[in-house]
Amino acid sequence: MRRTFVFALLPLGLLACGDSEPEAKDSDDPLFLSLEDLEALETPAAEDPVLSGPVEADFSDADQQGAQLEPASAAPSPVSAASALESLAAWHRGTVAERPSLLRGASSSIKGIRSLSRVWEGEAGTYRANLRTSTEGAFGEEFARYATAWVDKGTDGLGAALASGPVGSVAHLVWTDVLAEDAIANDDYRNAGVALSSLLTGMLDAGYARERVLELQPRIALVGRNANTFLPFEDYTVAAGDSYWLICREIRKQGLLVNQGWISDFNHKRNYSLRAGETLKIPQSKLSVFAWRGQRLMALFADGIPVRLYAVSMGQKGKPTPLGSFTLAICEKEPVYYPPGGSPVPYKNADNPLGERWMGFKEDTQYGLHGTNSEDTIGSYESGGCVRMHNADAIELFDILSPGIKVTISS
Repeated sequence: MRRTFVFALLPLGLLACGDSEPEAKDSDDPLFLSLEDLEALETPAAEDPVLSGPVEADFSDADQQGAQLEPASAAPSPVSAASALESLAAWHRGTVAERPSLLRGASSSIKGIRSLSRVWEGEAGTYRANLRTSTEGAFGEEFARYATAWVDKGTDGLGAALASGPVGSVAHLVWTDVLAEDAIANDDYRNAGVALSSLLTGMLDAGYARERVLELQPRIALVGRNANTFLPFEDYTVAAGDSYWLICREIRKQGLLVNQGWISDFNHKRNYSLRAGETLKIPQSKLSVFAWRGQRLMALFADGIPVRLYAVSMGQKGKPTPLGSFTLAICEKEPVYYPPGGSPVPYKNADNPLGERWMGFKEDTQYGLHGTNSEDTIGSYESGGCVRMHNADAIELFDILSPGIKVTISS
């Protein structure tokens, strides 16, 4: 949305193994198959693609022994594994609503995917127990290696194995998803966050549907709400007369760009009230924002870990949202819209397209992040070039971000 400013710029100021596993039981839908079952698989149309992305997860501090584990002793034929992977990829790309229809049929690969799906049904322990009795890898050597690492070393072993795997492959994306789900189930939000970072960018690079990527929102938000369990912080004792504004001002003098909403959220406070003598955890992470124009999505990261995922709108045809790296500058709580050649449109006016909050870019003041006067259009291409958000999301982000924070917009 184009804006004209007539005032000076203001000063710039997210695994531990769970309980004991259940005893292994025979399953009617095993992941690993006999040679006779493998030969019955359909012939694939293509080899398993390997997809790449700009962001790679860092599992470097996980148990590195997991990355050295050997895959199952007998690998299936490449043709059979590729066919099974094709079915696995189609299932993983499907939304929650679409997945039941993708699991119809009695083929060995579909049975294996049904068994795998237990992870997202709260039955990861059952799936791990079944894997302990497996002897053949239906989905190929890479998939079997991750499965073995998870069974033998838990989430630490799986994280280490994924760190050495080809980022973006079908097996890598699926097992990264398993890692995120299992880590959250065990309240290990650091490894969940690392996995979700890799999963988010991997799914976007692989061309997953926007609706499928948005299904990561609840898990990313959960990691964000538990950020203080794994992100760095320093204790601060509140003095008499302190306010968030004063605390943030002093912190910014030290070069840390932080706002009251991030401190409050980090400390699980429901409001911005402070009590003399209480101890606050002051987050030390570097915040950044990344938006994907083609998918109309935007995420807030803390030290590379996604802590929020938002649905947004981008510029309409002829007024595309600019790509590149930008710096937040002017942030307005009650934005007034200045149309080119027209009269200013006040805050709260139905014709003010900025809605709630304005977070403008230093490099080009006519563009920024803001709310909307048309909530039902979020997710489309309808803005004048800005990144337009649901008003509730714009209010939340406004309270978290501080001038000087970087915003990157990619295609």
